[in-house]
Amino acid sequence: MTDDIDELFGSAGAPQPRTRLVVGLLLGGLAMAVLGMACSAVPGGLVVLGASAVADRELDRVESGYLPPTARAPLRRLKQATFLGMVVVGALFVVQLTLLSMGVYDVLWGDALRWAHDLWFGPTPAA
Repeated sequence: MTDDIDELFGSAGAPQPRTRLVVGLLLGGLAMAVLGMACSAVPGGLVVLGASAVADRELDRVESGYLPPTARAPLRRLKQATFLGMVVVGALFVVQLTLLSMGVYDVLWGDALRWAHDLWFGPTPAA
């Protein structure tokens, strides 16, 4: 909080764009989306969308004159990277929908649940 106040009143030097936040959200969201293919890629997609929103906000700060104009080029590249990340997440959604409609998740999770049940409670006797 005090860093924001110092930045607002100029005692902390020139304001800097939050590029590390955008990169962290983008990479974390993509990792969550890929790992989420086992269940749901939606949380990762939301994090990537959040990275895009932060990049937009930072570009608005450049346009308003709050950030230096030299920050515009790196922020535009990050904005393009977030767009590419959203395209990747969209493709993962399509793959996940295809796998879901083919019944892959039923087989995958059915086998995993049977294995976990047998591990915890012992094998089910044959009828």
